[in-house]
Amino acid sequence: MSSARRYPRAVFAFFVLSVLFCAVGFSQTSRVVRLSADPPLVASLPAPAPPCANGSLNSSADSNASFHVQAGMRGTNIAAVESLPACDTPSTGSASELPPPMVDPCKPPNAVRTDCDVPADAAQLQLAAMGKPGQTISRAREKVLEILQSSNACSAWFQQKDPNPAATFRTLTFDLDRKGDEYVLEIRDLGPGEVFRSPYVARVMQADGSYATITINARGAFFRAQATIQEVHKEGGPTAFRGERTLRVGPYFGDTLPAQVATLLHEFGHLIDLLPTDRDDLDGKSLHNTDEVLRNCGVAIDALGGRGVFSVAR
Repeated sequence: MSSARRYPRAVFAFFVLSVLFCAVGFSQTSRVVRLSADPPLVASLPAPAPPCANGSLNSSADSNASFHVQAGMRGTNIAAVESLPACDTPSTGSASELPPPMVDPCKPPNAVRTDCDVPADAAQLQLAAMGKPGQTISRAREKVLEILQSSNACSAWFQQKDPNPAATFRTLTFDLDRKGDEYVLEIRDLGPGEVFRSPYVARVMQADGSYATITINARGAFFRAQATIQEVHKEGGPTAFRGERTLRVGPYFGDTLPAQVATLLHEFGHLIDLLPTDRDDLDGKSLHNTDEVLRNCGVAIDALGGRGVFSVAR
């Protein structure tokens, strides 16, 4: 009986050892077959992309990365994976394979900063569309900005009403009155002598402030040096034309840079309510306001040089 008991134990031990041996052998054989059938593991994984400045991949890079990883799993060599695009590097491919890249003018491929966030100068664009008259206004406008942006008596005078006059002046736009007054009116019967009234040079709405419009007479002293005299009688009657008269803005001859700058400064004084209204100027208010502009800004205007200044007492 004892012999009968030992025999099954021996058989059982032999069976367990056989199973363990077979399991270990089968596992090793399976591992060898699997490794020999598949490409190396490193060929199935994409190479790490270089770090991106913005911390993310673009959509085209993500799309191409997916394509290369799948190809690697089918046995593509590692060179195809290492060529993955990263960050903002443009993808390669034929026009039929890839959509055209989206171009953002404010974010060029070379990462050079541009002035896309800087708003365009509306006045400059408007003046450019006016042709030659616009060029004349633009030149005077730039000189006014130079004066107002500098530290001088003129800018200090405007700062009494506006702490940043240059910024306010930059917002102004311009209009051209092509059908404005063109004659110097010699008005008779108003007193012992004649009264000469020149064509208006420019006009604005009093105290209109920022983003207002300065209207300039195309036939006035801003653009012309002389105008024909027209006789006008208080009681009416026939109109007569005779000779010409020189046009001026204060002490400056018409159609000169000093006259144009003085004009713009005068009108700007009305816009910020630094000068009182002088519409219709039959009582000399406009001349008085021009004298006030020259008292504070004459030195800055004279420094511009150019022709057309005659000596007057200020």
